[in-house]
Amino acid sequence: MAADFTVIQAVRQRFGDKRTDLEDKLGEPEAPFVGLSKDYTFVCPNVASGQMAVLQFETLGVTAPRADQPSRPRNVLQINGVEIPGRITSGQGQFWKAHTLLVPANVLREQNVLHIESAVIFQEHSTHHDDFIIDNVVVFFKTRITRGGVKRPSVKAVKSS
Repeated sequence: MAADFTVIQAVRQRFGDKRTDLEDKLGEPEAPFVGLSKDYTFVCPNVASGQMAVLQFETLGVTAPRADQPSRPRNVLQINGVEIPGRITSGQGQFWKAHTLLVPANVLREQNVLHIESAVIFQEHSTHHDDFIIDNVVVFFKTRITRGGVKRPSVKAVKSS
């Protein structure tokens, strides 16, 4: 089966409250601030939607959930309204963290929306949203078999009774 990929987002973008200390903490003042959430539309031409795919990206500065708060809200990572297992996990301080997540079968379509949302961080006397940067978001997917330039749907084996 053939494979393809789509670059969803190739420019560093900052999520969260836009706290001024974030630029100092992460050292990435040129990364555009997008707010608490953002939707990225992307296409997967000729995608074999019944197959799993791979989503890869990098993050910097993710703190939600903290190790001492595993039951607290986590940053949201969805494709077409479906939560992607593994989500956006915290990294080690000021180092970039690479993420490789499996996108379940039947999630990708030809037209897609990736939704990323910053989680609320609960602290002793205050709350704020997780402040982090995301970069280099790419999805790798299998494509349907084509013959003569005509798209053919995947063929599923049928059990005979």
